[in-house]
Amino acid sequence: MLIFAWLAIPAFADSDRKGEPAKGKEVTITGQVTCTFCKLSNPNKPCSPGCCERCIKAGDPPLLTAKDSTQYILLTGEHEVPLMTPERYAMLGGMVTVTGILVKGKGVQVIYVDKMEKAAKK
Repeated sequence: MLIFAWLAIPAFADSDRKGEPAKGKEVTITGQVTCTFCKLSNPNKPCSPGCCERCIKAGDPPLLTAKDSTQYILLTGEHEVPLMTPERYAMLGGMVTVTGILVKGKGVQVIYVDKMEKAAKK
């Protein structure tokens, strides 16, 4: 019985944070979606969609580079729901429009993504 109580404590330790919405400004930004590793290590060399997919599946967060070169790490807008879906993997390397909550903190900019779609061609 004591062991059960000890094992249950970690499950409740972070339960007060689950599902809290991100606090920030709602934005809609268009740019290129890639993997963070390749874009930051070789900014002038294009990364193939297949390479980006492998990097993201290995744990790299997706990166949105806006038309003005501002970069944003993309995270899921829903707690414990993956950001990347087969439809979104198909967008890697291309131009997308992302809508979500922008959060800035100590040199990092993150968008908690609510919606991601291929950018309209102009």
